[in-house]
Amino acid sequence: MSVPFADLTQRQQLVLLRPVALHACAQFDIVPHTLRMVNHGFNTTYAVTASDGARYALRLGTNSLRDAAGLAAELQWIDALAADGHVNVAPPHKTAAGEWAIELPVAALQRAIPATLSHWLPGRIVGEKPRVAQLTALGHTMAQLHRHSARWSPQGNAAFPFVNTLWMNSPESFSTSTHPSVTPRLQDMVAQAIGQITTVYAQLEQQFAVQPIHADLHGYNLMWNAEQLSVFDFDDAGLGWPIQDLAISSYYVRDIPGAEQHIRAGYAQVSPVPPVSDAVFETLLMARGVLLFNDLLVIESAGERAFIPEYCRRMELRLQHFLTSGTFALLQ
Repeated sequence: MSVPFADLTQRQQLVLLRPVALHACAQFDIVPHTLRMVNHGFNTTYAVTASDGARYALRLGTNSLRDAAGLAAELQWIDALAADGHVNVAPPHKTAAGEWAIELPVAALQRAIPATLSHWLPGRIVGEKPRVAQLTALGHTMAQLHRHSARWSPQGNAAFPFVNTLWMNSPESFSTSTHPSVTPRLQDMVAQAIGQITTVYAQLEQQFAVQPIHADLHGYNLMWNAEQLSVFDFDDAGLGWPIQDLAISSYYVRDIPGAEQHIRAGYAQVSPVPPVSDAVFETLLMARGVLLFNDLLVIESAGERAFIPEYCRRMELRLQHFLTSGTFALLQ
């Protein structure tokens, strides 16, 4: 009996995925000179250098929840942003048949997964310690994304999912998890937080209209080159509220003094910051933590699964702080 993909080591998983990546390159009419894995987490991404020297990013949707309509909307938006020019993105590359995305069967996963190819973005990943200029650029770029999406919509059969809920585009999984690190105490604290989060989302639904948002704007989805910021990984993009993007970005820099103010200052250069109370914003930050916890419990990538016990420990600290103080802290 074969070992489930989720139980394989990262090395074993990547050995199984490499032929899939090579097959994807062929479908995109690319002859790879080099094929190097650069990330194996929710998705699996390869840096591809073609035989003619051109560079690309190949993304396999190893754990992706995208359906065909959502993927089409994602790629249409990236293409429209590239044409508009106000936000630096990596234009998608089409297959020999003129398609932006393909589906490839993966025997080890017992399902087909989507694959996309985009032009390579030059520069360096911003990472977890962004500088002031990068934080300001993030806010400015975020507002430009929102300004663009407010007047744009996908065409044909393309359609974004709604992400203006706690679980966004993910199924709820924490309540049925059998992982030993998910203790009854942790489950109880998550349930208490969900009660508060649900109330806040109901309030926001009355206050804001939905529009396409990125929904995953953090330092590892940002590239910095020649003092310019570029955005990639639109895999979570969907119909939500701009305040969600602000909260998501703030979640990752909560432990950096002044970082959130710089993001907001950059945003305000383009558009007014969406008005919400401090209590609502803090709840949105906690919601991000709960969502990440939920998704981590079902991800199949080996490196991510190994992090579950540590993340559960951190979640207990963060939930306890939130439930007693009403504020979110990125406690370690």
